[in-house]
Amino acid sequence: MTSAAPDPSPAPPSPLLWAPAPHAFHADEAAQYRQRWQRRTWQLHRSVLVSHVYAVALLVGFCLAGYADAMAVAGYALWIAAGMAFITWAYASGWCHTRRDPGLFLVHQGVSITGVLALLVAAPQVAFQVLVMLIAFSADGFLARSRTSFAVTWVVTVALGSVAIVALGPQMRMPTATLAGQLLTVGVLLGAVVRCVTLVTFFRGIQYRLAVTNDRLAKALARIETLARTDDLTGLPNRRGTLEALAAHRARAERSQWPLCVALLDVDQFKRINDEHGHATGDQVLRTLGELLRGHVRAVDTAGRYGGEEFLLVLPEAALPQAVEVLERLQARMAAQPWATVSGAFITVTATIGVTEYRPGESVEATIARADAALYRGKLLGRNQVVAETPAVA
Repeated sequence: MTSAAPDPSPAPPSPLLWAPAPHAFHADEAAQYRQRWQRRTWQLHRSVLVSHVYAVALLVGFCLAGYADAMAVAGYALWIAAGMAFITWAYASGWCHTRRDPGLFLVHQGVSITGVLALLVAAPQVAFQVLVMLIAFSADGFLARSRTSFAVTWVVTVALGSVAIVALGPQMRMPTATLAGQLLTVGVLLGAVVRCVTLVTFFRGIQYRLAVTNDRLAKALARIETLARTDDLTGLPNRRGTLEALAAHRARAERSQWPLCVALLDVDQFKRINDEHGHATGDQVLRTLGELLRGHVRAVDTAGRYGGEEFLLVLPEAALPQAVEVLERLQARMAAQPWATVSGAFITVTATIGVTEYRPGESVEATIARADAALYRGKLLGRNQVVAETPAVA
């Protein structure tokens, strides 16, 4: 039986066997891809040779049992040997890589199918063996590099096979009149079954590898999505992730008419911490603050790094007085934090927080702007406090 080698060319082959062309990778990846392709090519080619040797051995058996003409079998064997020798040379020399079809699928199929059809004409007495071989060879069309190659394989097979059957029908026999013929016919069935099992196993292996690859890709994409929304330093959502959460909570508040509060937290005198104790200390302060925010806001709240030393907090289902209570507890926790053990420097870290309540129909930007105005008021009033934006200020 025969099978075509996978094709590394950029033309779009069948969905199951296609892989990107080597030029789609970096140089080292292209080299690894070429090595894998060549290894699979030789594995499949060895399988092809074994299948053809088995088929020829059965035909020799039919010949010795008196069912097939020796010249017809010898001619078929020579044709297959010449075709396989050419394909072996093409793979070994690299000549196949200069072709549009490096796997030489059509050459494989052409050698096999034309040889079988010629044998059907020359030895119709073993038509059963020949027709089974023809179907098996045509089944390898599923390895075609394109739908066109697949269609051509089956159309040619059906058309020429039909012509041969119509022309030679009365001469065709099923060679089972003797024990030898029966055993050889069983061998024909066995070879066909083994070939089908091999093809199914091959495709199932591809299916499994694709499933594993897709699973890894899905996990990688999920990881990328997470990284795109996460601040590297604090582990909190970054500006993008926090704004997306705010937009989602805003939409929910519009539907449910539940309250929603937004707060901006700014670390007091953070530049002085960096200047006096170094950026490493400043980074450690931000990391610790991130841990405090994760651990001391409500489960339904979202706290993210908005930029620099500024954090955005989204507090759904909380009216302004309730939000102020949550933020004051957070401030108390910051005051109790032993910052010296965290940073290695004797420092005090405080924060000013401006908070406002979302007004139905306004934009996210407008709500944040009002929280920022409250934060600015807190800075003017001496820092280290929670300031709620009031309608009078608005």
